[in-house]
Amino acid sequence: MLDKLFGSHNRSRVAPDRSTRELMDTKKRLRCELRASIYRYKDKFILCSIAGNTEYGEPLLLGTDISDDKLGLALCDQLLQYKAKEDRDCPKSSLSNWRAFKASGAKSVRSFEENAMFVYVRTINTAINIEAAPRVANEQELVALCSISNGRNHAEVGATVRKAIRAAEVLRDAGML
Repeated sequence: MLDKLFGSHNRSRVAPDRSTRELMDTKKRLRCELRASIYRYKDKFILCSIAGNTEYGEPLLLGTDISDDKLGLALCDQLLQYKAKEDRDCPKSSLSNWRAFKASGAKSVRSFEENAMFVYVRTINTAINIEAAPRVANEQELVALCSISNGRNHAEVGATVRKAIRAAEVLRDAGML
């Protein structure tokens, strides 16, 4: 059953508990850094692949009770799906057709944006930078940033995503975000 749930996310790795080699090989092949996005909405993580600067494809929907190991693996898989160029043939879409919003199950885009925590993930050299902030914030320039080596295991990457989100929540609760 888990194979169906995580289907394409069970690719074999050089080291089964980390994605270091795969991330470095993909960066070398594409000649650029990798990016992905995550939304935490209520009890869901919504992971999106990015092409250029735009989310593409079907988002991956995970419960927030997922293990750090599986969250880290899923995030690394989304980074590996990064495309350097946007699909120019893709028609312009409206917010109501936004796939992350649809996957959330929210009743409106406004409700989704007001209650979602946005996490922007990118590689920088041998690090993975994880920036978290409320989707709608008082200070758009302010984010909680956690950085981790791409050589760390999936459980540590998943735990770092949770730390960044928690830090953003603390900043929001303090009136900073």
